[in-house]
Amino acid sequence: MTKDKLVNSLLKGLGILEAFTPSQFSLSFQELTMKTGFPKTTVFRFLRTLTSHGYLSLDSKSKKYFLGPRVMSLGFTVLSGMDLKNVALPYLEELARLSDQNVNLAILDKTEVVLIERLKKWQILDFNIQVGGRLNCYQTSMGRAILAFSNQKKFLSILNVLLKNREAVRHIGPKGAKLIKKLKEARLKGYALNDEELIKGLRSIAAPIFNAQGDVEGAINIPVFNHMVSREELIERYAPLLIKTARNISAARGLTDQELG
Repeated sequence: MTKDKLVNSLLKGLGILEAFTPSQFSLSFQELTMKTGFPKTTVFRFLRTLTSHGYLSLDSKSKKYFLGPRVMSLGFTVLSGMDLKNVALPYLEELARLSDQNVNLAILDKTEVVLIERLKKWQILDFNIQVGGRLNCYQTSMGRAILAFSNQKKFLSILNVLLKNREAVRHIGPKGAKLIKKLKEARLKGYALNDEELIKGLRSIAAPIFNAQGDVEGAINIPVFNHMVSREELIERYAPLLIKTARNISAARGLTDQELG
């Protein structure tokens, strides 16, 4: 095989793995063929290889594939080894203690935020996303916090992708005007707010985390039940704690007081 063919094969294998999502965690052979657009013989060959090596598993009854233990192990190994998570953890624990609320840490991957740490004080019904779970960036407070403080080039590249997604456009507007307005507010206030836009009965507030170079590299948030914490209380009581924690984590990542502004 040539070098180009080897790289192409790897990309196809990754394409099959990436076809699985939190909402479609099990897929049939036909569904994988349709989602990837690969020939049936190619999909069959990769499924057999990935299954034999433990990256996929096959349910003998439903005849559907799902991610296997080796993928899970690989994912958690990467997440547990991330420097940001290790640096942020003690600050997140203190925030959870002071607020007595759930606390999440996430990073941006293309147009989705990926949870890399979650401290649970309360069980949120119908929204039990775990570490490694993904959410869209435009309806979530963490996604907005990251986008609001990203450089213009990075934001525009993400916006261009979102504008090609019909479901995203429904929420952000034909030219992204609705999202841009929310991001301007987030930059002005230092935090992003989600008020039951993703899940009814749940609102959250998020603040960005920066690295030593001043680039945003993640966000932390506090999600609350609307019947327990009002919008006003979330902003007045929890926002100062959240912003202080985000600044402390950023400082621990090497951001100076001058850069913090």
